[in-house]
Amino acid sequence: MQSGPGSYDPPSTETAFLATTVAVTITSVSQKVLVTSSRAMGSSVMNGAPMGAQDLDLFICSQVTAGAVTTVGGGVFALRVAADTRQLFTLSATVTSLAPGDYSFGLCGRSTDGASWNSNEYSYTTALVTQ
Repeated sequence: MQSGPGSYDPPSTETAFLATTVAVTITSVSQKVLVTSSRAMGSSVMNGAPMGAQDLDLFICSQVTAGAVTTVGGGVFALRVAADTRQLFTLSATVTSLAPGDYSFGLCGRSTDGASWNSNEYSYTTALVTQ
C-alpha cells in the first residue's frame, strides 16, 4: 500500500498514472494482482470564474519497469465534476497473465480538459499479489 499526492500535473490527453503507484515483483505467470486505487480530483475557480471539469477517462494501469503504461479492463469514461467540487474516484481490477518482472500499479487516466482538473488531492493504492 502507498499513499501520496500522485501526479502533480493535471491529466493530459496521454494516458498516465494519476495516483501514487505500488511496486510489486511477479515471480510466476500464475500470480494475480488485485489492485485498488483512489484519487481525490476536482475543479476550483480559475481566473476568477467558477469552472467545472469534464472528459476524464480512468483505468487501473500497470507498467513493467521502464515500459509503457498499460490499461486494464474497459475503463470508465467522460467523468465530470461541478465547479468548486472535489470527488474521490476509485477503481479496482484483478490483473492476470503477467510475465515475471517488476511492475507498478495504480489509477491512471486522461482528459482533453486537463487544465480544468485543478483541485486534486492525495491518492491511495493497494496491490495484493496472490497465486
